[in-house]
Amino acid sequence: MTCSGERIELYFDGELDAAQQEETRQHLVECPECSALHSRLLEQRAAIRSGALYYDAPTELRNSVRAALRKESRPGSAFFWQPFAIAACLLLVASLAWNVFQLRSHRAATDLTQIVLDDHLSSLIGNHLLDVVSSDQHTVKPWFAGKLDFSPDVKDLAPQGFPLAGGRVDYVAGRRVAALVYHRRQHVITVFIWPGAAEAESGAARNGYNLLRWNAGGMTYWAVSDVSAADLSALRSLLR
Repeated sequence: MTCSGERIELYFDGELDAAQQEETRQHLVECPECSALHSRLLEQRAAIRSGALYYDAPTELRNSVRAALRKESRPGSAFFWQPFAIAACLLLVASLAWNVFQLRSHRAATDLTQIVLDDHLSSLIGNHLLDVVSSDQHTVKPWFAGKLDFSPDVKDLAPQGFPLAGGRVDYVAGRRVAALVYHRRQHVITVFIWPGAAEAESGAARNGYNLLRWNAGGMTYWAVSDVSAADLSALRSLLR
């Protein structure tokens, strides 16, 4: 026979017929290369069986598993496990539903943050920064009457370093909102206001802009600007 690594492996695994097995055995006696291959296969098998990859299960474990299998195979055992299987399925469904809800909530919050920032940036580069230009809160607040289904709280904070510039009606997430514009030195701050349930306060920073969200008096507030986070926090404290 000619040398063949595949045939030596078949011989090693005992997959040849009797005549081929004998022929290969004779060949191994005469061929050093094939004999060396066969020796390596023997060494690999010995190493696998004696090494850390191979374990014999303890007698106690074997007996325990066999007893459990015998119990499971008895009539009625499936009925015993059925409630647990149903409960596990319900738990899995509930877990998946909760994770989907959390993901959607996080995505919605993230999208709203971007919407608020985009609206602020659009007002800066467009011609819709102000609909009513006034630093008088008693002029700006009445201007919103009839334009919104709520009345935003308007404060002039010039003595505290945040002079009121005016306001406009804007759209955020499909609804009409009030947008008050304040200045902080040369910076523009937009404060969006609309009715909303109380939620945990949050903040974000994107592309050099800071954003804060909070609730007060049944209203949701979003403040956005390129001022420092400390300045924006100071404005939030004044608007509460």
